Amino acid sequence: MSYNRVTPEVIEELKSIVGAEHVSDKPAVLAAYLSRSIMGIEAVKPDVVVRPKYVEEVRKVLMLANEYRIPVTPMAGGLSGGFALPLIKPAGILLDLSRMNRILKVDPDARYMVVEPGVRNGPLWAYFRKNYPEYAPPIPDGAPPAATVVGDALERGFTIVTNKAGPAADLVLGLEVVLPTGEVVRTGSWALPGAQPFYKWGLGPDFTGIFLGAQGTMGVVTKLAVKIFPHSEHKDILAFGFENPQDMIKATMMVLKQEVGVMVQGGNWWLVPTRLAEENPKLADYQYWAKLGVPLWFMNFELWGRDEEDLEYQRKVVRREMEKAAQAGIKVREWKLHPRQKKSRLKKPNKIAIPYAKWRGAFLFITWYTPWMEAGDFAEICVKKMEEYGFPPVFWVASIEHGREAICMPIVCYDPTSPDEIERLREFNRDTTEMFIERGWINYRPDPYVHAPLMYSRATAYYSMLKKLKKVFDPNGIMHPGRLCLP
Repeated sequence: MSYNRVTPEVIEELKSIVGAEHVSDKPAVLAAYLSRSIMGIEAVKPDVVVRPKYVEEVRKVLMLANEYRIPVTPMAGGLSGGFALPLIKPAGILLDLSRMNRILKVDPDARYMVVEPGVRNGPLWAYFRKNYPEYAPPIPDGAPPAATVVGDALERGFTIVTNKAGPAADLVLGLEVVLPTGEVVRTGSWALPGAQPFYKWGLGPDFTGIFLGAQGTMGVVTKLAVKIFPHSEHKDILAFGFENPQDMIKATMMVLKQEVGVMVQGGNWWLVPTRLAEENPKLADYQYWAKLGVPLWFMNFELWGRDEEDLEYQRKVVRREMEKAAQAGIKVREWKLHPRQKKSRLKKPNKIAIPYAKWRGAFLFITWYTPWMEAGDFAEICVKKMEEYGFPPVFWVASIEHGREAICMPIVCYDPTSPDEIERLREFNRDTTEMFIERGWINYRPDPYVHAPLMYSRATAYYSMLKKLKKVFDPNGIMHPGRLCLP
């Protein structure tokens, strides 16, 4: 499919829509957006950045782009590691939605909120602490304060309550979406004029899922209605150490079946020193950390209680199940965390993921979903392959909905200035993807060069239907062309 470049005449029309100060084709500005490509290795600079404030502005920009067949890439917080950047040339319009940053509604009775795509974790968390301290918004865990709830929901990501409530996509009650044709549609009960977004499934077949995981290929989400959750001041974290990932997964499942904990996540000891080991080589030796009590593998259980009595009950449940695991022959020990460690972990939002870039300047999260009981196999494969390709074997895993599934993530820390490391990273990604698809595991955010082609080459009926849906919602194919192997 062919596309047109952004001409000076088009730029003038864009300025007339959003204001001249919110349109830029300056090389330095365009390069600044490209620099956000931490995790998505392949990306190109946009031709122009447009920053709308209102839905009507988004609608007019899309209609203009549709008329001239100019590609459009929507971006909320821009912290998806490069996935919200253009893939093709001409790169077209980067639609930066960060000015759309209003918290439009909080309903503490129906327990949902309505936000725009530019609402960021830090301000949102502060807003709730001040105005609705008894509730918590489902901000993404491990992401920085500048990340967005909308971006996490659309990517079907990981929130502070994922072990309890499922992935971020499960919390969505409704969307407002602007299609490239200029139509504005709402999903769920929101589709009925005058109705509130209280019922996800709406008026008939639900359209919401078409836009979740679509990576901006179907339209531009301008509002999100999403669940909020009771927030507790009674919190604790318990951590347990293991000698291998299989024991960690088996013992943790015993706890997960008791359905305690808002967040359960862990991994291997490399999660601790990665950001430091480059500066001090001895920190890359496990024996250094073993003397400090750091386990080879560990799992954290974040507990929120209704009161101190309930919190103590949850502690007892976790310890009871770990004792049962020990009696069954699993080598497990409680890892006593320092109060400062607990405080850092319980702080919201946190910045756990970001320091990995300090290894050599970049990191790649290659995230997959597996059944919980297969996550041990996944971990063993990842560690072996990362060492084989010469990368620190950093591995993280978390429970989704009390162990119904797992989100597994090798964190590949690499030097973005080294062609050799980038090529080895690509080879690692392709090698493991072929293995994981063979096992029936699902990639969280399929890239268009490895994950999507390999998956869709097998899921041919699904891919055929996906292309038909794309044609319905985006007949000229202007929305983020190239993502998900879509035109």
